[in-house]
Amino acid sequence: MSGATRVRLRGLLRELGDLAEEVDPFGRDEDGAQLFGHIATVASKVADQARDLETVAHNTAIENGGRP
Repeated sequence: MSGATRVRLRGLLRELGDLAEEVDPFGRDEDGAQLFGHIATVASKVADQARDLETVAHNTAIENGGRP
């Protein structure tokens, strides 16, 4: 599971990086609602994947007698 989770996390982080190019720093506030919603969705998925990996790492360290 951890390997597949890492692959998904990398893919999502790449997608976030690609989305950075879509943000217009001089755009109007009412522009981009759909884009920003998509960014928020992807960022939420990234956070979920990172938390999963953090939990796995923590649990593995404890199981092996180490510190988290």
